[in-house]
Amino acid sequence: MAYHGTRDENASKILTSGLKVSTTGCFYDDGVPRVYVSPSIEYCAHPRYAFPWKRAMKNGETRWYQLVFQCRVNPASVDKIGPETLIAKEYKATVTVDPNFTNGELEWIILGKTGDEFIKDNIICYGLLMRVVNVDPGTLTPSAWWKKSLHHDIYQT
Repeated sequence: MAYHGTRDENASKILTSGLKVSTTGCFYDDGVPRVYVSPSIEYCAHPRYAFPWKRAMKNGETRWYQLVFQCRVNPASVDKIGPETLIAKEYKATVTVDPNFTNGELEWIILGKTGDEFIKDNIICYGLLMRVVNVDPGTLTPSAWWKKSLHHDIYQT
């Protein structure tokens, strides 16, 4: 089982087509099609992946939302297990993203086939998890590590 954080506007496309491959990112040369997932929902909830958004309710309260997919991954398809790539360099030795995993095993890379836009066979997204809170998700205890990461405030205006 693994997780994949996403923006709200990508959810329906993922449900109908699967996870879209990227040809840029960490661990491989540009041009190699791949998808990144993680065994840690805490890592996937980072705003770089699960971009938070808010809505004002009729009663004047604000609600914050985030989306993370729960996925089944064919273990044989995991080409590489790599470290997190979000914590700022000066904090790498002192910050733990998720107490259930080491920071060195937080990014799983599943390679796609050349020419395929989506991975459908080795990753099945079967659960759409939504965090709904009345406070900025960056203020939650499990999100404390965000303050030591890159892109932690990209959603704040």
